[in-house]
Amino acid sequence: MNIELAGLTANGLANFIGVMMGLLLLTLLLKLKKMPSMAVYASLGIIIAVFGLFSITLYQTQHAELSAEENLQVTLTIPLYGQVFQQDELVWQQARVINLIEAPQYMPTRRTNGLGLSGYSLGWFTLQNGDKALVSVTTNENVLLLPTEKGYSLLLSLENPQAAMAKMTAWQD
Repeated sequence: MNIELAGLTANGLANFIGVMMGLLLLTLLLKLKKMPSMAVYASLGIIIAVFGLFSITLYQTQHAELSAEENLQVTLTIPLYGQVFQQDELVWQQARVINLIEAPQYMPTRRTNGLGLSGYSLGWFTLQNGDKALVSVTTNENVLLLPTEKGYSLLLSLENPQAAMAKMTAWQD
């Protein structure tokens, strides 16, 4: 059984495209600017690597999900930070759907490792209340808060929160 995570909003997609266009413009600037050839090749290598990383992240964001397997494993498929949990490592009883505006204590405030664009937060963040969380949030509404036994929580934007909660209830049985 799979729970689809919400894809990027128009704002998040525009920001991704803007960053990628900026990288392409930087590449053009490298062609026009007189620099030693070694510096040009090193710069191009870095730009190509970052462009590739953003492309992969953009693609994987559209296929993000939380899925339960028959072997009692739960797989979180998100770009760059996917994880596999045993079902007993997730605190299902405390899972709930929140609105980050109405529950500001769970708002990701400090990014410790990840991507923070307007319209998309991905990676490891410190929350307003000081807790640590693995985050894949595209909107402030319909965010799954799922604590783990590993000392952090998952914050995940959901496509369909009612169906997701029903599936999670079924997973607990």
